[in-house]
Amino acid sequence: MSEFKNKNDYSCTIFSESGFLVKVEFVHSILSLAKWLDNSKYKEWNYINVYARRSQRYILRHYKGNFINQFPK
Repeated sequence: MSEFKNKNDYSCTIFSESGFLVKVEFVHSILSLAKWLDNSKYKEWNYINVYARRSQRYILRHYKGNFINQFPK
């Protein structure tokens, strides 16, 4: 069985310069998450660690201001 089913495939841990901010489960699009963070109380975020939600496999780290692959594998 695949660890990706194209809907809410990711869980993400968000950090600022000073440390942990929030963990978000059931993320469908990394791009949408970054846009939400920019307009939320977490706008000071610095990077996002992205994981495959079902297997908890680490996928990548995305830094604020860099290109966002909304559906990384």
